[in-house]
Amino acid sequence: MRFYENAHFFLLVNTLTITMLLMAYESQCPALAQESLSHNSATQEESALSTGMGRLYVFRGVRSFGAHIDDYVTIDGLPVHRIPPGTGFYCNVRPGDHVISVARHKTNLLRLSVAASQRQYISVRLHPEAGVAPRGGALTSDQSFDVQLLEPAYGMQCVREYRLTEAICRP
Repeated sequence: MRFYENAHFFLLVNTLTITMLLMAYESQCPALAQESLSHNSATQEESALSTGMGRLYVFRGVRSFGAHIDDYVTIDGLPVHRIPPGTGFYCNVRPGDHVISVARHKTNLLRLSVAASQRQYISVRLHPEAGVAPRGGALTSDQSFDVQLLEPAYGMQCVREYRLTEAICRP
């Protein structure tokens, strides 16, 4: 009988604990749902593009390699937005030729042309070989970056996956 009473007590405690956790979770759901809705509406707002302008989307994937190194992405030599790993931003640009780089780092520049109403998707990542310290292979602050144009289908997938920040690209 003693074992049965203890088992019944533990079952009751577990049931109460699970119930309390579920109630706490449910009280958080409206906030989570609102955050999800605001993220979805932000994604919908991104599709609105000013007449006569193009749009650049810039992403940096999450990798442990060099995660502590970031800086501003520059467009035509002007700093636009800081880009730590796992982040992205978008901005409208005038049609024409543009140069994308990372400030204060050696960068394989990306030169691209943007037409009115065109969207271009760009990946920024650390170059895996340059900037490694000769002793121990640790990364140094002069690490270089690769800036590459993404295929449109993959770029659109990144738009859905990343939390994007709107940035202002100066003319």
